Amino acid sequence: MKKEKIDLFYGALLHDIGKVIQRATGERKKHALVGADWFDEIADNQVISDQIRYHMANYQSDKLGNDHLAYITYIADNIASGVDRRQSNEESDEDASAKIWDTYTNQADIFNVFGAQTDKRYFKPTVLNLKSKPNFASATYEPFSKGDYAAIATRIKNELAEFEFNQAQIDSLLNLFEAILSFVPSSTNSKEIADISLAEHSRLTAAFALAIYDYLEDKGRHNYKEDLFTKASAFYEEEAFLLASFDLSGIQDFIYNIATSGAAKQLKARSLYLDFMSEYIADSLLDKLGLNRANLLYVGGGHAYFVLANTEKTVETLVQFEKDFNQFLLANFQTRLYVAFGWGSFAAKDIMSELNSPESYRQIYQKASRMISEKKISRYDYRTLMLLNRGGKSSERECEICHSVENLVSYHDQKVCDICRGLYQFSKEIAHDHFIITENEGLPIGPNACLKGVAFEKLSQESFSRVYVKNDYKAGTIKATHVFVGDYQCDEIHKYAALSKNEDGLGIKRLAVVRLDVDDLGAAFMAGFSRQGNGQYSTLSRSATFSRSMSLFFKVYINQFASDKKLSIIYAGGDDVFAIGSWQDIIAFTVELRQNFIKWTNGKLTLSAGIGLFADKTPISLMAHQTGELEEAAKGNEKDSISLFSSDYTFKFDRFITNVYDDKLEQIRYFFNHQDERGKNFIYKLIELLRNYESEEKMNVARLAYYLTRLEELTDKDERDKFKQFKKLFFKWYTNNESDRKEAELALLLYVYEIRKD
Repeated sequence: MKKEKIDLFYGALLHDIGKVIQRATGERKKHALVGADWFDEIADNQVISDQIRYHMANYQSDKLGNDHLAYITYIADNIASGVDRRQSNEESDEDASAKIWDTYTNQADIFNVFGAQTDKRYFKPTVLNLKSKPNFASATYEPFSKGDYAAIATRIKNELAEFEFNQAQIDSLLNLFEAILSFVPSSTNSKEIADISLAEHSRLTAAFALAIYDYLEDKGRHNYKEDLFTKASAFYEEEAFLLASFDLSGIQDFIYNIATSGAAKQLKARSLYLDFMSEYIADSLLDKLGLNRANLLYVGGGHAYFVLANTEKTVETLVQFEKDFNQFLLANFQTRLYVAFGWGSFAAKDIMSELNSPESYRQIYQKASRMISEKKISRYDYRTLMLLNRGGKSSERECEICHSVENLVSYHDQKVCDICRGLYQFSKEIAHDHFIITENEGLPIGPNACLKGVAFEKLSQESFSRVYVKNDYKAGTIKATHVFVGDYQCDEIHKYAALSKNEDGLGIKRLAVVRLDVDDLGAAFMAGFSRQGNGQYSTLSRSATFSRSMSLFFKVYINQFASDKKLSIIYAGGDDVFAIGSWQDIIAFTVELRQNFIKWTNGKLTLSAGIGLFADKTPISLMAHQTGELEEAAKGNEKDSISLFSSDYTFKFDRFITNVYDDKLEQIRYFFNHQDERGKNFIYKLIELLRNYESEEKMNVARLAYYLTRLEELTDKDERDKFKQFKKLFFKWYTNNESDRKEAELALLLYVYEIRKD
């Protein structure tokens, strides 16, 4: 990036820093002045300082040249916030302060205006700590204090004490803002909804500022005062921006469609590799465009969204980048992986809440989505198809892991391809928190780029172009980019079946796989904020906040839900999960994840899950396929459902948790844990009666009465009162309705699996 754009980025990102200082000190003057004065104490950069000081319409200066960057920051701030702020007041205004400003309000939940119902939930004032419990929103209103803001201001000042405000430290400041300001509201105007954080607003302001700079530079327009201030309303009409997106296809097959017993060791490595590939695609594109991660709205699950300038150069770069990266994918993966880019132009008015409509907002995303869909239908041009066909059928053996026939080598007594050999090595590195991009050492991840996991203490010995930090904010690490990764792992996959047995050796020796994802997330992303207030809440800042909320839940907090459980999270995208573990802990994890997800989204989004039960030597590909079918069965049950072991056991989530997991299974445990082996053998007869109820209803009721009487005779005298309660309860389950019978059948089956001795 050129020096002018670097200064623009920092000025735009820091433009509202005065709000933090003002709330910490209570100063009664414009936050722009407070922020600029504060910045001048820690740095000597007049261009950045002027952007902070003059980014407000009612506090411009005749001293500014027509080409001053402050005009870009001014209009970028308006666009990012979704309103033209020329007429807005200030927190410090004496006459307005008492009426509309709630200076120390805590941040509102993004889901308050999501869906059809309006809610009032708030986050506790805190920093974003990736190691602590989730900061769930609640109805409790717990405002900030001056002391809270003073601590935030002090931390920022300390972090920036040695800051050089150069290109190398851009990611560090983005990390710092996300860590400290993610629960600090950008606006405290009581007439607005304070659901956008200062971190998100500042980041988006920087994104628009950089895009506007490139757009005007391309057109040779440098009178920023005229274009962006005097004639701002005309600029809002210009299609100055592109919403660009990419989709990396083939992720599921790449991860799960692998053979051989040793492939399980690669499973997590394959998943993490593709996570980093998505990150690298995003970063590489931004580098080529002379931009940074401020312009990246979201990346995860093989998808990403960007805010870019609508110029020929941008489009040419997108086209060439897509072509080059697909050449890399073809050379290394043949047709198994493919990346498609899509984009659509838009004007500021299309995303500003006072000027747009829900339909115009949706169309922005639909343009990019349609282009991607069209490319995925027709992936390769004629020349590429001819080259692929010319290769014919290779005479070599297939890779024993992924079935590739290209570049096979012998490795650990196996014939494997170069990529699978590299993944073997990478699987030994995934425990590290730092991953570097090098030119030629490590696992190929892009054209002339390789990925390698490195211990922190060895970073200084390595040569790299970029370093990623997993699940941690490292503001001081040069060029460090933090990434969220759901990577909890208790043990090796092949051990989970044995770990399903308890300390007494009881429990069926099986492992379980869960696959789950959010129901209708695509529709929610595009239209979730359009159902209230005539669509006024459909803004880019809310979409970005929504996406980061999903990433935080599924890539960070998911590790806490898995903690202390015998399982491994293999894949956690922005909305879907694949995990393997002991079958009891997989069920417990799924229940905990689902209940926390309902709490996180206030019940406005649901998810569906399939859980499969397998012997420990079952091929990964088969487990993935069968569990995927169970997940589809759950979605076929009007979603918000779980399908457990078989599509016959498909229930609404609430019904399974309330009626089976927390009730019937507990009742069965309470009684049968006090029975000897003879008594426990009756469980199989009860299951048989439940399954055959429809065949001979009256006869089966009589059989049930007989079995329960026999069971009562086998029960110790001092336990018979308990049994009578169970007898009455089970008879009610049996005769009540099909739902109760199916729930009782699954509960009994789960208990049988808990006490099996095989």
